[in-house]
Amino acid sequence: MKYFSNHISLQVALLSFVFFFSNCTREDISEVTKKALPVNTFGMRVNGKAWEPAQVGTNECLRTYHAAWSKINYPYFNIVAYMNPEGLKTDSALNLLQLQIMNVTELGKYELMGSYLTDFKPYAFFLLKKPDGGFIRYVNKRDVASFYVEFERFIPRPRTDLHGVIGSFYGTLYNEANPLDSVIITSGRFTFNKTNHYDFNQCDYFVPVPK
Repeated sequence: MKYFSNHISLQVALLSFVFFFSNCTREDISEVTKKALPVNTFGMRVNGKAWEPAQVGTNECLRTYHAAWSKINYPYFNIVAYMNPEGLKTDSALNLLQLQIMNVTELGKYELMGSYLTDFKPYAFFLLKKPDGGFIRYVNKRDVASFYVEFERFIPRPRTDLHGVIGSFYGTLYNEANPLDSVIITSGRFTFNKTNHYDFNQCDYFVPVPK
């Protein structure tokens, strides 16, 4: 009887160990294989010089740009990119580009000829900080097209009709106070596999498929 009792105890202990080990293994594998990887990108050149959003601290997933779909009677897309690490936290450090593209229903080139002062109009502006702490705002022309955004690909996303996008942008923006002064933006590129209007997180979790 004592042998039988010891044998049962040994079996219970062995099963408990196997269960504990298997649970730990599953959790460890999950933590090892589930990685946060960048899924969004943004960059451009301003007057020939590279310009890209800042990284927040040491977190490679946090970069100061975001985008969002909105919809009233038609869909429109808004992108804001900040060069400074503080992003939205302080107006005194802003150096940014903002793009609003209206009625985005298909792939192709869109002209931005509206004003940021008017709701639901397509526009582009670039805000540049001056050495004295003031700002110069460069805007698109309204009488003739001077700035363009091209949607090259829509990326289907699960459980939503707000797809991801890949595209480009370029053009000339003019000093709001002095139209003889301008900035030329070239090589503008963006990829938004996810829209992130509420934060600067450009990563998503990726679990490699076993080979």
